[in-house]
Amino acid sequence: MTKLMEWLMAAFAFFGVYFAIIARQVQHEVLDQYMFEIKLSPLVLIVLFGIYSATVVLYRTFTFNNCEEAAKELLEQIKEAKTDLRSKGMTFND
Repeated sequence: MTKLMEWLMAAFAFFGVYFAIIARQVQHEVLDQYMFEIKLSPLVLIVLFGIYSATVVLYRTFTFNNCEEAAKELLEQIKEAKTDLRSKGMTFND
C-alpha cells in the first residue's frame, strides 16, 4: 500500500465519522457538549498536517547525503558526451 493510499484511507475514515457526528447521526451528550471543537477539528488537522509536511521536508533536506563518487562519475560522463558531440561537429561555449 502506498503512502498516498494510507493517507486517503485515514482521511476517509476521519471524515466519515466527522460527517456522521455533524449530521447528528450519532447522538451522545458529550458530542453535544463539544460540538464547536468537533467542527473545528478539520482545520486543526490541516494545520497539523502542514507542520508535519514541513518537518519531513526540512528533515530530509538537512539529512540528504552527498554522493561524491556519483558526482565524479557524472562529470566524467559529461566530458565523454561533449567529446563525442565535438567529434560529430557540435561546438560548445565553455
